Amino acid sequence: MNSENKEYTITAYTEDYLGLIGRINAIFSRRRVSIVNFNAGPSDIEKVKKFVIVIRETEESVQKITRQMEKQVDVLEVHYHKNPYLTVAAHAS
Repeated sequence: MNSENKEYTITAYTEDYLGLIGRINAIFSRRRVSIVNFNAGPSDIEKVKKFVIVIRETEESVQKITRQMEKQVDVLEVHYHKNPYLTVAAHAS
């Protein structure tokens, strides 16, 4: 497995539960993983929150984190994907 740190986006759908952000943050803190971006808000489903978390880690580490998040009682579903690097095309003058 590739051990190079890359940027990944983790998306989690959870029940609307007080204190869940702290529990999710603890997963990252215990592993000493810095969060690049964290966004929490409502999803398309009533009473379900959507968390979008961006981190720079190895794929192995991201897999472990998502498995740990899935073990949380109030987490319904977790997915991750590697972020593609955007390339900017140069325009000829």
